[in-house]
Amino acid sequence: MLQKWAGRSLLKDKSRAILALEDLPIQLFPPLFMEAFSGGHTEVLKKMVQAWPFTCLPLGSPMRKTELDMIRVALDGLDMLAAQQDRP
Repeated sequence: MLQKWAGRSLLKDKSRAILALEDLPIQLFPPLFMEAFSGGHTEVLKKMVQAWPFTCLPLGSPMRKTELDMIRVALDGLDMLAAQQDRP
């Protein structure tokens, strides 16, 4: 409950949320990603996809919610990541 509240609080300020991604503990990425996805935080979601620290991006659960606009945002973030030459 506290973790969910902290995520919502962070997402209220998109600039602060984006800056916090650099120092965000790895275990907080998945729940914050889901919170950003379900809350419609498009800019934060794009940046999260680009900063995603895992080899797999779990879009299965969000896709069940049929929020196509947010899925497009996540895919835009992946496109931006793929365009960067310095990342594998």
